[in-house]
Amino acid sequence: MIYIKPVKKDDLLKLIEIEKDVFDYSASIEDFINYFNEDTIKIWKISDQIIVGFVIFYHVRDEIEIIKIGIMKSCQRKNYGSLIINKIKKLNDIRKIFLEVSSENTQAISFYLKNDFKKIGIRKAYYKVNKKRIAALRLLFEF
Repeated sequence: MIYIKPVKKDDLLKLIEIEKDVFDYSASIEDFINYFNEDTIKIWKISDQIIVGFVIFYHVRDEIEIIKIGIMKSCQRKNYGSLIINKIKKLNDIRKIFLEVSSENTQAISFYLKNDFKKIGIRKAYYKVNKKRIAALRLLFEF
């Protein structure tokens, strides 16, 4: 059975493991603790016997801004990300979901477009990776 639910503080170390597996530049345990303690930020885990992924997002009034979705590399392309997106879409009174993604992350861009997000803008030189500046695509899902 697959579950998506809020994380507990005890889950944070597993999320850090996933973070390091998935992202070249991962957040620290302190970053996750700060997210965990912030009222407007939600962290959910997706579990299928074990924790396979997570989402971190801001939820303010009728808008969501996804900060990050991380799914273990061995579990990617198995629909977990779409399950997370669909659960967020079912939250009451949500009208818009925003996010930003590296213009070079074609796998993530394809995923979000398949989940009905639309490109609404670009932030030039937004990310800095190995002294190189990379644009961020701004994406939006509207109900």
